[in-house]
Amino acid sequence: MPIRSYEALYILRPDMTEERLGSTIAKFEKTVEESGGRLLKTDKWGLRLLAHEIKHCDKGYYLMMEFQGTPEQIRKLEERFKLDESVLRYQVVQQR
Repeated sequence: MPIRSYEALYILRPDMTEERLGSTIAKFEKTVEESGGRLLKTDKWGLRLLAHEIKHCDKGYYLMMEFQGTPEQIRKLEERFKLDESVLRYQVVQQR
């Protein structure tokens, strides 16, 4: 399968402790690396106001992760995002 470049933007719950926030970010980075992908960088955009309430939250912690991988690896990462209760929203897009 071809290796492509991707961006994943995800929003985490605002009520997380610093420790839990760090371990959650590390978990998603580890998911990319363990499946054979290559993590390029993770940008922490910080706590921001949401346009509308999501799961009773009006703020969220925004993160942007850039990495390289295959479509199969993207499916694994998206599955992790879906199962994690601390993720309010996520979107993975292929870079051009």
